[in-house]
This record gives sequence, C-alpha cells and structure tokens, in this order.
Amino acid sequence: MTKNFTGKSVIDLPTDFCVIQLETTDLNPKEDDIIEIAVEKYRNNKIKDNFYWNVSQSNILAALLKLKKFIGNDLILINHGSFFCPFIGNAYRNNFDEAFSNNIIDIQRLFKNIENQDTSKLDYMIKFYHLSTPHEKIAKKDIASIVAIYFNLQKSFNEKFTNIKEIMPKNHFTLKDIQGDPSKNDRTNSFYGKHVSATGELNIYTRKELGQIINNIGGIFQLTPGNKTDYFIVGKLKKVTSSKLKKAKNLPNISFLTEEQFLEKIASYEWI
Repeated sequence: MTKNFTGKSVIDLPTDFCVIQLETTDLNPKEDDIIEIAVEKYRNNKIKDNFYWNVSQSNILAALLKLKKFIGNDLILINHGSFFCPFIGNAYRNNFDEAFSNNIIDIQRLFKNIENQDTSKLDYMIKFYHLSTPHEKIAKKDIASIVAIYFNLQKSFNEKFTNIKEIMPKNHFTLKDIQGDPSKNDRTNSFYGKHVSATGELNIYTRKELGQIINNIGGIFQLTPGNKTDYFIVGKLKKVTSSKLKKAKNLPNISFLTEEQFLEKIASYEWI
C-alpha cells in the first residue's frame, strides 16, 4: 500500500528546526481539508524566516509546493502527531503524488517523557508552563504556543537530564504498564470494546504508546494476536513477514490495518 507519510516521530531537542501548525475544516483526514498553514524556520533557536497561507489566498497546491521548498530536510516541530501526519501526508499525496518524508518532533511526546505527565493537551501544556500564548485554533496564533512550549521543554530537559537516551520511550512493557484511562473511553470509536494487536516498527508511536492509546479509547490491546483479535496493525517489517503476522492471517474475522489507517481513526484525540 502506498504510504503518504514516511517520516518518523523522533525524540530530540534540536535548535535548528521548522515548526508547522495546521488548521483544518474538521478532524477526519480522509474527508476534511487543510485551510491554514503557519510555518516558522529556526536556527540556533532564533527565528529566521516564516510564511503563512490560508485557503482564501490561493489553492493549496501552491502553498504545499512553497512549504516543501521552505522546510527542505529540516526536522519538523509539531503538536499532535496523530493529527498532523495523516493530514499533511494526504495533502502531499493528493496534490503532487508524493509522501511527506520529513521527520517530526511532537511536543506531546516530549512533554510526557520530560515532565512525566499522563496528558499532553495543548491547553494543559500552556497552563503547565504558565504561558500567556494562546490556543485559539488559529494556526498563525497557535504556532507561538508550540514554540514557547518547546523552549520550556528544552530548559526542563537540561535541568533534569544529561542524555537524550534518558527520555527515550522504553521498548519492553507488560499489559499492566498500559492500563487504560476510563475518562478517555470513546464508544463511537472503531476500537472501543475490540481486541487489537500489532507487529512491525511504527513511525509515529512505539508499540507501548500504541497499546496505551487503544486501551484509553476503551479497546483491549494484546501483545500477540489470538482468536479474539478484531484488528491487527501492521508496521514496517524487517523481513517479508513476521511470526505474529503469519499467526494473524490464520485467524477468523480479523481486520488488517496499516499505521496510516490506524492514525486516521485516532486523529481527533488531542489527549494523545
């Protein structure tokens, strides 16, 4: 299956980066459109350039071509990877038949790992750092909050840690480590009440993070697929197949999803 997003979500704190904030007509990447793009380029944590586009100015193809040239190969600072990646990936694919390939740095993932917090909504992070910057769902304004949060994350990291490896998500986990939060359950989601397993490397989340998301929604994440498995998410495999995938293919009534299809089902959850 053709991928629309081929970058990775990395844990890093560079001082050279571009930051992108999008606004869309709604929260369904398959049906809704990008209507606003705000971008800023930083070198040594100082803003060097920026550009802004909204749907009233020109068609999105012109904006995306300018965006592609503007960001080059930079790491891209964003908020809310499960929203950003499917929207920008679909836009690139639909407008000039390419995947969005830049790696991203998601302030939500950084915040959880640096500040040891269970939630990372933009409003919560703004309050946590006592910021005066807004969250108005206007890209041109909200981009200021993303940058301010990121600078606070850099400062907090330097105060608490000495090596980036200290905040890397752990690969090993048990089901006890990813117990769901009932306050985040969503009965309308496809994963609610369903058994979900996965195999392969994921670009945006670790397997543990994926399992936590499923359990928070109200699903049941499984370390290995079984007769009760409803959904099986397939990431990048080191070989043609995996033992889990072989097992899953022999199970009844199971639906296979790519990572991008998984992201489309969770794009609306800001708490991720």
